[in-house]
Amino acid sequence: MFGTAARVGESCRLTWRHVDLASAKATLHLFKPTPWSRDAHLPPDVVAALANIPSNRNPDDLVFGYAGRCSVRGPWNNVCKRAGIERLTPHCCRHGFATSMLHLGIDPKTVAERGGWKDATTVLRTYAHAMKDPTVTNALFDTELTQGDVRKSATIGKKRENQA
Repeated sequence: MFGTAARVGESCRLTWRHVDLASAKATLHLFKPTPWSRDAHLPPDVVAALANIPSNRNPDDLVFGYAGRCSVRGPWNNVCKRAGIERLTPHCCRHGFATSMLHLGIDPKTVAERGGWKDATTVLRTYAHAMKDPTVTNALFDTELTQGDVRKSATIGKKRENQA
């Protein structure tokens, strides 16, 4: 879910028929509010994880074996507890996808398209967070503050030639 921004329902409905490990893509389906599907790129780590799921790869079998989104909550909470990590919801993976992509400098339009949001406005409104560091504006002037050796300047060099 983190690597593709898949919703819980999209992940639970994923069948092997809609996974192409060789092409590193999965077709995700959503039925509410309006039925639609999207092709999600599978990053290499996701391809490896999917390839290691014990399965006969029957095209009609569910990849993750969950009956639906409600059946995910219990196992998810148990894994968080055993790992000793803060309990987050599966939807946090989707949130993590968007915020991580934005922090990496990926533009909101691309984040929306790769993550299956209808538009960039939703991504910005829901997942973008302002940086609290007021010095981020220093990046506007990402140049040297001094000119270095002025003898190498073209205009000063011309003046010296004319004086000689």
